[in-house]
Amino acid sequence: MKIRWTKNSVRFRITPSEFAAVERGESVGETLLLPDGASWCTSIVPAEGETSLSFSDGELRFALGETDRKLLAQPEREGVYFQRESEPMLRYFLEKDFPCAHPRAADALEAPTETFAPTPGFEERKNS
Repeated sequence: MKIRWTKNSVRFRITPSEFAAVERGESVGETLLLPDGASWCTSIVPAEGETSLSFSDGELRFALGETDRKLLAQPEREGVYFQRESEPMLRYFLEKDFPCAHPRAADALEAPTETFAPTPGFEERKNS
């Protein structure tokens, strides 16, 4: 899983095997270990109700509701997108991890990851 956050948005990118785990009712997550034993954790968990985002006990939790899991499972869907209207406004979304449009920099030392097959028009949108 990849996570990108800014002051008012957070984006999760999920691999095919991670999404398959969520569809089976399992949670998936990442933990960033920091100096002095501190950590930052995030998880995507299947939920019965609506999709939501919460933070508790040092973990950012993306609860993915059943309706949105079904939407994300559609091959033509690239992601599911949400916006909390209350203050502070927050956008959060879960997207399928597709192949990078640009080659990875060798200095980044990123391991290759599995990715979803690109949706129709994906390459054209990313290269324009």
